[in-house]
Amino acid sequence: MFMSLSEYIRKIGKLVAKDSKYHLKEIKIFFSAPNPEQATDSHNLTIKDEVANEANFQWVSFQVLFSTEEMKYYIYSIPLDTNGTGKPPDLVFESDDDWSGKNKDNPAKDLTPGDIKRAFPRVFKGPDLFPAKSLPFGVPTNYINTSSSDKGESYSSEEFEGNFKNDYYIVLNPKSKELKNPFGETVEPAGKTYPETTEKGSK
Repeated sequence: MFMSLSEYIRKIGKLVAKDSKYHLKEIKIFFSAPNPEQATDSHNLTIKDEVANEANFQWVSFQVLFSTEEMKYYIYSIPLDTNGTGKPPDLVFESDDDWSGKNKDNPAKDLTPGDIKRAFPRVFKGPDLFPAKSLPFGVPTNYINTSSSDKGESYSSEEFEGNFKNDYYIVLNPKSKELKNPFGETVEPAGKTYPETTEKGSK
């Protein structure tokens, strides 16, 4: 009897994670950026006095849904600075298999953020905003846009890269004057001009 691809992925995922006390279910990474279908080369940026604030993309938060061996569900959550670095305090709260947030103001007493970080150091280092290659099979990463122009739209890892890995999106980073896209690649400022050069010996 042949096994479907989804069944195979789930089986492999369970084997990879069988020795773990916690089982990752899904990662959600929230960000705010203009709808990619409306993006143009005009760079509709928020113009500020500082070049570092000329940006149209910012990271918002990082969340992980996971379960214990007793099949209790929890969410690990940490806010992100606009440039994607973790902004403590992080917390863990009880949930269900459908991402219930009703306990978000009541941190779990039997589990700490440190417990889940130690269980999955590769995923939580940073935190990792592009964890797809570090995750067991069958654990998806979804990117959720909070911008009013694209509010609630969800992108898989592949869709996120296809839509937001370009020179149009510039990450808000008040700590640096260097402009970068969400994938850390340097971006040329919109409207930047270069001085004309003449060949040596020309008049």
